Amino acid sequence: MREDKIRLFDSHTHIDFSQYNGIRESIIKEAFDNGVVGIINVGVDLPSSEKSVELAKGYDNIWAAVGFHPHDASKLDDDTFDKIVELAKSEKVVAIGEVGLDFYRKLSPKAAQYHAFERQIALAVEFNLPLIVHSRNSIDETIEFLKKNRADKVGGVLHSFSGETKHIDKGKELNFLFSFNGTITYKNSKAVKSAEYAGLENIIIETDCPFLAPQAHRGKLNKPSYVRYVAEKLSEIFAPKTVAEISAITEANTRKLFKLSPVGAGKIAYSLGGNLYLNITNRCSNNCFFCARNRDYKIGEYNLKLAYEPSESEIMDAIGEDISKYKEIVFCGYGEPTIRLKTLVNVAKTLKKRGAVLRLNTNGQGSLINGRDITDELSRFIDIVSISLNAPTKEGYNRICKPNDEENAFNSIIDFASKSKSKFDKVILSVVDVPKLDIDACRRIADDLGLRLRIRELGKKS
Repeated sequence: MREDKIRLFDSHTHIDFSQYNGIRESIIKEAFDNGVVGIINVGVDLPSSEKSVELAKGYDNIWAAVGFHPHDASKLDDDTFDKIVELAKSEKVVAIGEVGLDFYRKLSPKAAQYHAFERQIALAVEFNLPLIVHSRNSIDETIEFLKKNRADKVGGVLHSFSGETKHIDKGKELNFLFSFNGTITYKNSKAVKSAEYAGLENIIIETDCPFLAPQAHRGKLNKPSYVRYVAEKLSEIFAPKTVAEISAITEANTRKLFKLSPVGAGKIAYSLGGNLYLNITNRCSNNCFFCARNRDYKIGEYNLKLAYEPSESEIMDAIGEDISKYKEIVFCGYGEPTIRLKTLVNVAKTLKKRGAVLRLNTNGQGSLINGRDITDELSRFIDIVSISLNAPTKEGYNRICKPNDEENAFNSIIDFASKSKSKFDKVILSVVDVPKLDIDACRRIADDLGLRLRIRELGKKS
């Protein structure tokens, strides 16, 4: 495997911390310029969880975890817990963490740590999110507590693992992986034997930056690009595995754990009926019961399950030079394109300069997702908008589409459609003919908005 194919995934960072103020963007750029393809930034309290989510929203390949570290467990009251619950609904949140027990510093009483840990495990189970677990001087208690509270239902990772082989056996029984960071590069590190025993199929890698810099930079500010040192050490431990092979395995493990799609799959651009469709994300603000994402991500011969979210250049490469053969180029995969608004707009701008007719297939929640009216921005480049209505009432929409924001999703669609009418060459409302859907009521909504209604056959995507 060639060196330029190394794909590093840093599964645990804190780059929202103040140590990176003024250099944050350059630190992230450095990471992505040096083989890092994914970062999970992990909250430790409410402010850092909020910052993690905001940071993740600004980058395609950064995701967030939200939660209260055991040091801050005593601050987790009902109000802050409710705010963590709301943050956990974000599309960019892939885990509950950093949670756990720490009996070394004891910055929160044991009772508060147990209470916070229990509530957050329950939240992870409710949202079907894995856990990122901290344990220091408490590994036996941590594992027993995970077992008692049925954390095996969602699994997770024992972060910065420093336990014994018996803890690895118990962790595996609970569907947990083990992450290693710069400490594995320290002289006589016990983590070396732990990694050997755990096996590569159960390992992911991290930096835990700004802490725990690898031996080559010990005592200095740690950063995501240094995750390579961890991969290099694992390649020594698991010789003759190369760094590229270690990186591929740990990236695949990370993506599987955090439900970020497996490596080596997914069609970015696919042609159907004379049109070219662009599959730029698998994330969606809905969980429609009829969506193929709940089955196999297949449409015809194409597998649309993305290994990662492609960059603008990767999307353009997938499109190719000759676009004259396509009637339309359509932003439409098994995800909501407006979640990646910046990428969508930049690709659309390039394609418009090349004379393409552009269509956006959307669930209509783009303005809600991005926190502002985006219709003007889209209308500069998009010609046609097809909006999935799918129900005539909020209650029906919530039942069929299961949106993340049940309170506001339906009304945001109506508002988006109303504002789109005067801004695009053509705007279409669509519904899928699911059983018991009141098509006539949907048609009345379309008529009131002055828009055409298209009935889509269940199981057909176009």
